[in-house]
Amino acid sequence: MAVQRGLESSRSSAKRLFEDRFARSFVSPTWRFALAAAHLVPIRIGIEAAYDLIGGPGPRPSAIVRTRVIDDLVEGFAPVVDQIVILGAGFDTRPYRLGCLSGRRVFEVDHPDTQEAKRCGLATVLPSEPDGIVFVPVDFESDDLAEALLGAGFLFEESTLFLWEGVTQYLSVHAVAATLGVIRNLSRPKSFLLFTYVDESVVTEGSACFPEAERWLRGVRKRGEPWIFGIAPTEIAKFLADHGFQLMKDISMREAGSRYFSAVGRHEQGSGLYHVVVACTLDTS
Repeated sequence: MAVQRGLESSRSSAKRLFEDRFARSFVSPTWRFALAAAHLVPIRIGIEAAYDLIGGPGPRPSAIVRTRVIDDLVEGFAPVVDQIVILGAGFDTRPYRLGCLSGRRVFEVDHPDTQEAKRCGLATVLPSEPDGIVFVPVDFESDDLAEALLGAGFLFEESTLFLWEGVTQYLSVHAVAATLGVIRNLSRPKSFLLFTYVDESVVTEGSACFPEAERWLRGVRKRGEPWIFGIAPTEIAKFLADHGFQLMKDISMREAGSRYFSAVGRHEQGSGLYHVVVACTLDTS
């Protein structure tokens, strides 16, 4: 994702969907060199073509448009919530590049080793960590997420935006349900959840319904991170209701790509197998 965000940021301001000046801080020296050269159009085009040739036509544009979709959603929700929680934050840079999060209380939750690597990368471009950012080290395999958040200063009585991006497809159904249960138990009225999921048919049937998924699926398996969980889009409203949330929006990256890429005169296509969901806490009163 850092590589893809770096490539997108090398485009001219009129053509890119977003800018992430921090992305280069989290990649290998080889990729850092490549990204530094990617402002030269022929080099960027060559890198993107090679990436798409290996990974297939879906992953890169879907990742790019996914980032922009969630950026816009975060900007929309930030003024109406009191705190933001990013689960599995990884190298997400929204707290550092989105003005709407400047000075806001943002909890970054992830494995301590990942957080250490991120903080080292940030230190190369930031004189100090911004006010309001709280790193919450959690080993999701063994630690209590709710306990860790509350211990870090999460305020139970305040409205919250929870962001859970790019994770669910790697988890068991039980792990997804357990995490949603924690989020729901921590959510006050007027709290919101943004998360991503893949179409269940890709997990159960492979690339039969989405031909662009063939190399994508092969790539994640090769990295030892196969997709094992998905949701049928026709079932997403019920799935959320079963876990205490109400569906507000379900956006496929094909739909979003058609809108965002065409607006800047580009012809890439996001994949319909990848979705971003917007939900709110279900009123059970």
